[in-house]
Amino acid sequence: MRFLSVFVLLLVVQFTFSQENQASSKNQYSFSLVNGLNRNATKIEVGEHSPENALSVVHGFNFQYTRILKPTFSLATGLGFGFLPTNIKVKSFENYLGTDVFQSGFYSRSNFRPFFRLEVLASYHQKISDKIELKYSLGTGLVFYGGYEYASNGGFQDSTGKYNIYGINIKYNNHFKPFASLGVEATKKLKNKDLLSLKLSYDHSFSNAYSGTYSLYDGNSAGQYFNRGSFLNLSFGYVITGNKKLNRIKELQTLNQIDPKTAKKLLRKENRYIDPKSSFLNISAGMGFGGTKVHSDPNGYMENYAYPGFLPRIAFEKGIKNNFYWEVGVHSQLFWDVTKFNIDKYSSSGSSAFYAVQLSGGGLYRWILKNNYNVLNIHSGVTIGFHGAQNDENGICSMGSGATNGSINGNSFNYSYSSVSRIKSNVLSSLYLGFSKDFRIVNNFYITLSYRQQFGLYKVLESTYNYSGVNVPTTIGATTKLTGSSKDFQFGFKIKLK
Repeated sequence: MRFLSVFVLLLVVQFTFSQENQASSKNQYSFSLVNGLNRNATKIEVGEHSPENALSVVHGFNFQYTRILKPTFSLATGLGFGFLPTNIKVKSFENYLGTDVFQSGFYSRSNFRPFFRLEVLASYHQKISDKIELKYSLGTGLVFYGGYEYASNGGFQDSTGKYNIYGINIKYNNHFKPFASLGVEATKKLKNKDLLSLKLSYDHSFSNAYSGTYSLYDGNSAGQYFNRGSFLNLSFGYVITGNKKLNRIKELQTLNQIDPKTAKKLLRKENRYIDPKSSFLNISAGMGFGGTKVHSDPNGYMENYAYPGFLPRIAFEKGIKNNFYWEVGVHSQLFWDVTKFNIDKYSSSGSSAFYAVQLSGGGLYRWILKNNYNVLNIHSGVTIGFHGAQNDENGICSMGSGATNGSINGNSFNYSYSSVSRIKSNVLSSLYLGFSKDFRIVNNFYITLSYRQQFGLYKVLESTYNYSGVNVPTTIGATTKLTGSSKDFQFGFKIKLK
């Protein structure tokens, strides 16, 4: 009889929920990855030539809060960040070899600058079907690039002389830049009552992102070099509606005869549970510090150093048992060949060495407490990567030189150096160890923070240095190397697929 009573109660609860209007939240939270198109601009003032108005890819992440005022109308506020590239593309001309010869690929030519944006949107909703809805949005906002100056120069020397190919100098003026936004978004309702979204939008800026000057071909051409700060964006996002949560709390109250507060605690414990056989899709982005290591330097004036490069990653995790998972992933990264002398601790220089695509595979352990709380994830495995940089007919990838002077504790110094870099392998291999923390936002959607240390196994690029100067001993044949070692910091999201 007791079993029959419980069975009848369950039927009553199910019938009640199927007949009544289920709770519907007026608050929505969305997270989206953004890829935009942006173009720099030039104005010729001297000569006939200018850098190309090169098309760039802009990567970003947006968070948005939406308040549903009516079924057909909503207001939203958004916060986001991204990375705006300075994409320097100079064509070869007569005796001059431009960046289209020296470097290959957008990421090798570009210097990325982070930016932050605030936005307010008004949207009209058009219901297409029970699961599909269109939103037409109009908004305005502010974007902030900070105060930053950037200079880039390129040249080479052959048997006939030295040639300066280009020089670029730009400046961000540390002001908020206003913009207007226009977009259309399609959303699809999922079984868990949340939404997937795909949005096409255009942001029109009312002032330049940066302004500056250029000089080409030993100064034969010169003019203005700037970026208007407008973007054409394609965004893919996940919208948290909260509808499933509201209805589950109501159901737990009715089923267990408990108050809303207790029902919420019970739901939190229920939602923390991760099936040992579950699988996850992880999409993240961040910065990778692919470090240059000193291989040999008899006088000890050079030191290890690294420049950051944008690093997107996609990975898949699948549970085995006892909170152990296997994982596979792919990511891409720009590695820099960096020169750093410890006598001048505030100065360094570097050039992009190669852009590598890397595949990884290994294991993951989830440290989970008895109350289903996921404390930390521990990752380890192997990585193999590939890049396309090549040596010339003389076995040289690139050459460099530099000089500086200053004073430390009242003692003056100056030094100059020259370097020759050679590709040793087009294949990278490394071991990795990492940690990540997942924060469940709602249902099967998680925000994740991660750190990974890659340990390169062999030389991929070697640079040989000669340096000398005042209070700096003459040193011939010091070497540095790139092995694929890197410190990676990332932010992204995970979707539990099962």
